[in-house]
Amino acid sequence: MKKLFFILILLFCLLAGSYKLFFYFDHQSEVRGQTKNKTVTRLNKDELKLIKEGDFILRKGFGFFSDYISKNLNDGDIDVTHAGIIIKQNDSLFVIHSLSSDVSDIDGVQKQPLSDFLLYSAPHKIIVTRIKSTDTICGKNIAKRANYYLERKVPFDHHGDYDDEEKLYCTEMIWKILEKDLHIVTIPIVPKARKDFFYSMMPMYNTEYFDIIINQYKTDNYK
Repeated sequence: MKKLFFILILLFCLLAGSYKLFFYFDHQSEVRGQTKNKTVTRLNKDELKLIKEGDFILRKGFGFFSDYISKNLNDGDIDVTHAGIIIKQNDSLFVIHSLSSDVSDIDGVQKQPLSDFLLYSAPHKIIVTRIKSTDTICGKNIAKRANYYLERKVPFDHHGDYDDEEKLYCTEMIWKILEKDLHIVTIPIVPKARKDFFYSMMPMYNTEYFDIIINQYKTDNYK
């Protein structure tokens, strides 16, 4: 019995170590990508002028984990891996988004200057969307709800339980705001369809829900 217990502990340590090792090398890959592209402009002045509070910004990150998401949670030429909500404070733009502590110093909902958020994006891999039939008030309400989750310091949803409102991953927070908080959109409720919806980046640039404000992929395949 003691031998079996020892083996189980050893296996657990090996798995935990492998997990940590993967994200260590993933982080190193991200750092190399960011350093290589540090001087590349992500959004030009004309693109920045198009952005409004309450918009959603999608990016493709660097690293092995981002590569996995880009290939498995998208379709066609678009390969975004992360999403956040644009807010405005003192005439400056920020992004509220949720990240795991495996890739961030903060576990969960956090705020970054837009300029910092963009440094983690691969060049020419950015989309900005805006909920259809929106107005300034709606945009401010979206930003207000994002700030609410920021102030609550909601942790990251490591288990991907998209109907657990106590923890949120990036797109889960966005859809919670749009569906449950502000009742702006109707999304699938049938279990399988809902699971497929939440485990994909594609709904975030689906023109059934959003107007595409900036699309650096320059393709018609995002519908």
